Amino acid sequence: MILLVILLALLTLIGLAMPIAFALTLVSICVLAYSGVDMLVLVQRLYRGTESFPLLAVPLFILAGQIMNHSGISARLIDLARALVGAIRGGLAAVNILTSMFFAGMSGTSMSDTAAVGGVMIPQMIKRGYSAPFTAAVTASSSTIGIIIPPSVPMVLLSAYMGLSTGALFAAGLIAGALTAVGLIAMAWWISVKRQYPIEAAFSLGELGKTFVTALPALLMPVIILGGILGGIFTPTEASAVAVAYGIVAGMLLYRSLSLRMLYRALVESAVLTGAVMFVTAAAHTLGYTFTYQSLGQLVLGPIAALDMGPIGFLLILSLVLIIAGTFLDGIAMMFIVVPLFLPSVQLLGIDPLQFAMVVILCWGIGQQTPPVGAALFITSVIAKVDVIRITYANLPFIAVMLLVLLAVIVWPEGIVMSVPRWFGL
Repeated sequence: MILLVILLALLTLIGLAMPIAFALTLVSICVLAYSGVDMLVLVQRLYRGTESFPLLAVPLFILAGQIMNHSGISARLIDLARALVGAIRGGLAAVNILTSMFFAGMSGTSMSDTAAVGGVMIPQMIKRGYSAPFTAAVTASSSTIGIIIPPSVPMVLLSAYMGLSTGALFAAGLIAGALTAVGLIAMAWWISVKRQYPIEAAFSLGELGKTFVTALPALLMPVIILGGILGGIFTPTEASAVAVAYGIVAGMLLYRSLSLRMLYRALVESAVLTGAVMFVTAAAHTLGYTFTYQSLGQLVLGPIAALDMGPIGFLLILSLVLIIAGTFLDGIAMMFIVVPLFLPSVQLLGIDPLQFAMVVILCWGIGQQTPPVGAALFITSVIAKVDVIRITYANLPFIAVMLLVLLAVIVWPEGIVMSVPRWFGL
């Protein structure tokens, strides 16, 4: 009963447009006060929610993404993607997806990906005859790659919360992110063939070489970040600082497109976004303590143990719960509300924490594609000037691709999730 009351209270407060961090904190205060817990414990839990060295990577990765965004790097990545895949039917759709994959290695968030790539690609695609709903759907779905391919702010948050190695979780997302990108490109090509969307230009090795050289400084950022982490040169937190320094050098000295005014705007936007993310993280940590104090995880564990389901059945049910929750909850709130309830069952069933974390991340990405709280949908809706319902309908084939990748992660974790971390000894 208390679990039901907590969830209903959260949904009611969020439905009344209360900021998520305040809703989480208010519910925690009420439950803990009713249980007779000293409110000093609440303050301590709020503080400890962000008292984590790995979480230092969050503001720095956000800042690195904002710097690359304000530097106009996306235009150079688009030129490279066009040279690579522009010759296929519906080439601009493939360019959109491939650019998102490139940008994912720098931004760490899907929202930066959506805004940076969508702002350039959506007008171009509509001008070339692509339908506005299809264009917006391609942009929204491909932005999900931003949280699957490292560096990923959600991965940093989840690894810190679960006590996982951030580097191992980064490595675990590489194959899943690549599969998502390939699947989305294949789906976009199939739809483009059916609708006879245009081919951009014949493949040119010279043009590919030229655009590669131009985009090389930008492409080096994910190589430096991932190479340094996987090679044991620096930690993910140190890598985030290196990413910021490299972004400033690339923007100001190599591309000469980042002014001091742009850098100031990047700092301000990063500070605002970081404040929001860290406040939600602290509040969610407090709610997690509330769940633990009330032994609510054991309430979920009991029925699951009684059903005697295996790891695959459990992860399928978990995915369904997460996807449904993701339709009306922000990704961070969804993760911190649902994950603490299911963690004891993960340990009971012997599921590898990396596989569990990747399932959560993929469900987070799918949740961004579904109304009424599909953040990626609303950004593309504004840029493409198309209502969210039409975008959602056009997005269904791409959501199906993401569901297939999710199913592959559940059924074959050894090949998709565990292989790269084990290869690097993480």
